[in-house]
Amino acid sequence: MYCTTRLLRYVLCVISGICALCGCLLIWYGAWLLDSLSDEQRVLGMDHGEDLAALLCVLLGIVIIVGSIFGSMAVAKDSRALLICYAVLLVFLLIVQFVMVSISYAASRDSLPDSLTQGLDDLWDAHHEGNSTLNTYEEWLHCCGRSSAEDYLHLGKMPPPSCCLDRDCTKPMNLFMTGCEVKFKEYVSAKTSNFHSLSWILVFFEFAGSVTTCYLVDSIRNHRDRIRFYN
Repeated sequence: MYCTTRLLRYVLCVISGICALCGCLLIWYGAWLLDSLSDEQRVLGMDHGEDLAALLCVLLGIVIIVGSIFGSMAVAKDSRALLICYAVLLVFLLIVQFVMVSISYAASRDSLPDSLTQGLDDLWDAHHEGNSTLNTYEEWLHCCGRSSAEDYLHLGKMPPPSCCLDRDCTKPMNLFMTGCEVKFKEYVSAKTSNFHSLSWILVFFEFAGSVTTCYLVDSIRNHRDRIRFYN
C-alpha cells in the first residue's frame, strides 16, 4: 500500500511538472501571438480577436502554473481535501481547454471575419463600385478575389492594384493568383496549429492528473483507515 501511494505521488508530481511546463509554453504562445500582429493590422482593426485570444492564453497559462504548484503542495502535505480541490481544478481546466480548442478549430476551418465576408459579397455585386475592404485583405494576405484572380475576369473587371505585388500590375508575375478565402484560412491555421498541439497535450495530462489524484486520495484514505484499524 505504501509503495502504491508513494508511486502515485511521484506520478502526480511528474504530471504537475509537465502541466507547469505546458503552462509556460502557453504563456509564450500568447506573447508570440500578440507580438505577431503587424502595425497595419492594428491600425485597420484586423486583429480578428487575436488580442483577446493571446490574453486568454496568457491567463490560462498562469492559472495552469499556479494550479500545478498547488497540486505539488497538496501532494507534499498529503492532504485529501487539497488533493480533491486539485482534481476538481484539473477537470475544470480540461473543460476550458477543450472548449477553447473547439472554438479555435471552428475558426480555422469554417468561419470568415464579417469584414472579409462583406468584401467578398460586394465583389459580386454589379452595382457596387470599388471594394476597399476586400482590397485591404488582398494587399495584406497577398491574395486576389474570393477563389482566385479569375473572379475579376469573370465579372468583366480588371484586377485592382491590391492584387499585385507592390501594387505593380505591369508585370504578370506580380499578380496574386490565390483567393482570399483560402489565404485567410491558411493564415488562421498557421497561427493556431501550435495552440492545438499544445492544448491536446494539456488535455491528456490534465485528465491523467485528475484520475491519478483520485487514486491517490483513495490510497491515502485506505492507508489511514488501515492504520486506525490496527491501532
